[in-house]
Amino acid sequence: MCSVLIHKANELKPQTRAAVEAELGRSLNDDEDVIIMAFSPHEAPTGEARREAGQRLEEYFKRIDSCPSNVTEEKAESALSEAIKKVRPGYRERE
Repeated sequence: MCSVLIHKANELKPQTRAAVEAELGRSLNDDEDVIIMAFSPHEAPTGEARREAGQRLEEYFKRIDSCPSNVTEEKAESALSEAIKKVRPGYRERE
């Protein structure tokens, strides 16, 4: 069973916000969403089920890779760098 709570940071009780910030190791911005999930994990597949899952995943990646793309490598790299900078504000590209 899965339980999910979603709140805006500015709607959290002060003690809850402090606990979340302590766990994250940083302050929350008021406009951020905080999602808390509680669930029971399941065992990873083994044997034949694991092999079949891996094979399906490989087939999926091959199918994606075979799709033609009109995006240049430079545009793809630029988009990737922009995404990394957005989620990691202190990120600097190698020189």
